[in-house]
Amino acid sequence: MLPGMNREFLSTCIHGRDLLNDDCVVGHYDADELARRAATIVQYGFAALKLEQILIKRKAAQCVRTTPHAVVLRALNKLIRQATQIRPSDRDTIIRRLTTVLQEGVPHRLYKFDIKAFFESVDTKRLFEQVANIPTLPRNATLVLLNYLNELNSRGIIGLPRGVPLSATLSEFALQRFDRELSLLPEIYFHARYVDDIVIVTSARENPREFARKIRRLLTPLGLELNHQKTKTIEIPVQLKSDGKAILGRFDYLGYAFAVHESTRNGDNRLFRDVKVTIADTKIARLKARLCCSIAVFLRDGDVGKLERRLQLLTGNYNVRDFVKNRSRNTGLYCNYRRVNSLAALTQLDAFLRSILVGNRSRLSKRLAAKISLDVRKSFLKFSFERSFRQRTFYNFSTAELSDLRRCWRDG
Repeated sequence: MLPGMNREFLSTCIHGRDLLNDDCVVGHYDADELARRAATIVQYGFAALKLEQILIKRKAAQCVRTTPHAVVLRALNKLIRQATQIRPSDRDTIIRRLTTVLQEGVPHRLYKFDIKAFFESVDTKRLFEQVANIPTLPRNATLVLLNYLNELNSRGIIGLPRGVPLSATLSEFALQRFDRELSLLPEIYFHARYVDDIVIVTSARENPREFARKIRRLLTPLGLELNHQKTKTIEIPVQLKSDGKAILGRFDYLGYAFAVHESTRNGDNRLFRDVKVTIADTKIARLKARLCCSIAVFLRDGDVGKLERRLQLLTGNYNVRDFVKNRSRNTGLYCNYRRVNSLAALTQLDAFLRSILVGNRSRLSKRLAAKISLDVRKSFLKFSFERSFRQRTFYNFSTAELSDLRRCWRDG
């Protein structure tokens, strides 16, 4: 039996960084006081919950600004995950398997679906009834969830708020039935779902319109529907006579861009497809924007050291502390896009960086040339997206330095 949401269990859900939050510093909370206040919330509810609206990928989201409430929601999240054995989808595994499937020299049809307004559309009443029926979930955890959902409802927050880790767990739980039923469809050769992004590969024997209707029917009982503007279908037939150069279709998925080529024969006379995987255009645009922001900040403050560190941050890899999962993880260019097998995007990024540093066509490059000498600008050419990706270059940054360096990208 899982532990109840008592003070002892709540204490285990406190992270060291929690005590550095503004409300804890102002209130002089130590870990015991924070656990005591969290236990009070378990008993009396979420009326004092402070939420701050933020943007995540240009969508409205919420950030919990009262640490005792964050601890309670973290504890509730932990219990629900343990009780349901929910494991979030692994992005890297999905991309690796999808690439392997598409390379096979057999007929396929690929579908991309997106669930419309996913978090906002989750029926929290139905969801609570399902969670309440989990036999291993402690009763007081169920009551805490009810109080939390009621508080959200009283504030006019529809569905589950984006940005709150508990929402990710609850949304995964809400889609368990959909995932099970999807896996039973005989037409499906491969399928994966990452939050609200779905990719399906079939044997291409089904009727595409009827198949899309099947997917919609699976979502209807959950109160969910597809975003038709983001639905995409790609035919992937077999060509017996082809040099494999022609591209059958392109699509983006989870930050990667895929280009599926016609089938051809390998050295063993077996049919296969070349599938080029690179960084999606939206992610390239973001990296270019951050390069420009980094240069713009340097033009204001003249801090060569910080500019160099920002270029390291953009082109390399580093270790960060994941305070949600309470562990360290590697992130950065290679770590985030390790399944790239075409370096075209990285070459493009290097050309863009070079045009800013030593070019003279853009307004930004002209301002930079007026600020520092050509020799100094050339010294920054040691930073390369392609070379760093190939060599898996790592740098060390403290948490405070990362926050400082990234600030210009948020503020810019």
